[in-house]
Amino acid sequence: MLPSRSPVNRHVFDRPHFAHMTGGDASLEVEIVQIFRVQTELWSRLLIPDAPTPIWRDAAHTVKGSARGLGLWALAEACERAEELGKGGAVEGAMVSQALSGVRAALAEALHALDHAYAKSCAA
Repeated sequence: MLPSRSPVNRHVFDRPHFAHMTGGDASLEVEIVQIFRVQTELWSRLLIPDAPTPIWRDAAHTVKGSARGLGLWALAEACERAEELGKGGAVEGAMVSQALSGVRAALAEALHALDHAYAKSCAA
């Protein structure tokens, strides 16, 4: 398989999907990315293994929905795995830690991809 010509893996950030979701409105894309960044700061605080299961499960669900809208597929998948784990009732702490660690890693990767894609547009 040939490596992607795009500097950002489409599984991490599918920009054509996001452009489709925004109707190709570049300024709307920038606005949504900025809102997503602010919101993920809040959600990240809830994605901790010590939090009650409904808290981190609902945070993972919320991030999953936003990630799907933006075309952040790897993040959405990590969130879905965590969410499903939380639906199972009593969960072993190590499993929760691993799942939420995966969400945080995918979130960091997604934010990096968004930074790369919108570096000039989102500069403060």
